[in-house]
Amino acid sequence: MQYRALGRTGLQVSAVGMGTYQTFDVSGAAGEERCRRIAGEALKHGMNLFDSAPMYGEAERVLGLALEGRRKEALIATKVLERDARSARASVERSLELLRAEAIDLLQIHNMAGWRAVTPVLRELQEEGRVRFIGLTDYRVSSYPEMMEAMRTGLYDTIQIPYHLGETACRRELLPLARDLNLGVIVMTPIAPIFGRGKLLGALKGKDLSFLAPCGVRTPGQALLKYVLSDPAVSAVIPATSRAERVAENAAAGEGGPLPPGALQQLERLLR
Repeated sequence: MQYRALGRTGLQVSAVGMGTYQTFDVSGAAGEERCRRIAGEALKHGMNLFDSAPMYGEAERVLGLALEGRRKEALIATKVLERDARSARASVERSLELLRAEAIDLLQIHNMAGWRAVTPVLRELQEEGRVRFIGLTDYRVSSYPEMMEAMRTGLYDTIQIPYHLGETACRRELLPLARDLNLGVIVMTPIAPIFGRGKLLGALKGKDLSFLAPCGVRTPGQALLKYVLSDPAVSAVIPATSRAERVAENAAAGEGGPLPPGALQQLERLLR
């Protein structure tokens, strides 16, 4: 597994991490045990970044259980989706409890919600040692101008954004600014649009991907992950999976170097 600097934080994160949206929103012993196996496989294959959120249902609680006894091997990123200071602090305290963590490695303002009002609370939590670093997320490309406004304040360490084959709007202004400010970049939805699950995998199904074999790419999923990881501005991608056997496939995309320019262009032509 390749490890990359998460911006100015000093943290080294696995190029491929683990998202928990939907996949860790489970209840009952069987579902919790499945998630424990998934987390164990992720750690086994070198993944150290796990991303969750309060709005993901049971995901924070289940992730806390899955990492029990192995917390020191993982970096936990979660989020806060509140618009006032008091509610934000209560949300973070709840996340700490559910995650069974003394501190959250990266706390992100979910979809830029109330970022002006909530940021002072997150800074206080940093001073208290309950939060190590803070960041911003948004799945809406239309929010990029506001995200860049927030980035320029110098208060945030990371951003989390959508980026995948067919969605590259972040390249125009957002990623150059992140590079200038030395902010970590975490990519959500690297395999599919947020409201188009399976769309890109379906588009590549049956296509000849043999031109990617010299780069270690064997499957459409790996091709999609490698496409995003080939951008030097990206710190990590966080695909989610509900299948433990899929973890090794995803992790393999985090090995080796980037795809050459010709291969990237050929992938783009396949989608068109």
